[in-house]
Amino acid sequence: MKTLLLLEAHLPKVFSDVNMFVTAVVCALGFLLLAILISTMIKNEPGSNPKDPKKRRAWFWILGVAAVILVFVLLFFVIPVSVERVTSGDLGKFNPNQIATYEDQMAHYTMMAGIATGSCLVVYVILGIILSKIFKAKKIGDWF
Repeated sequence: MKTLLLLEAHLPKVFSDVNMFVTAVVCALGFLLLAILISTMIKNEPGSNPKDPKKRRAWFWILGVAAVILVFVLLFFVIPVSVERVTSGDLGKFNPNQIATYEDQMAHYTMMAGIATGSCLVVYVILGIILSKIFKAKKIGDWF
């Protein structure tokens, strides 16, 4: 009984779903603020065919893709490295139920990390559309 409790104490913990979505939303908001900052820094060009709206739109989408890439890298490569993994040499220390539970948790983590990565783009685009419509007369209104 004592060894079973010892083994359960050493089972790896998987990153929480809420933490994944918080990471995605924070990255989306951070890159949205960066897009606002860059949009306001691009000067208005005079003339009948100004190129500044295209620059603002391009920067909006470049930063949106960068946000998704950052969330993907964080959730699939950086955070799982900090989680203690069960190696094939350690499998003998755990019973089959514990191994199955761990594998189910990692499969769930992978699925939820993918959903969180997609939600980063959705939050970024929806908030971008809302801000673009609210500030239609400002430089941010050029995003869409």
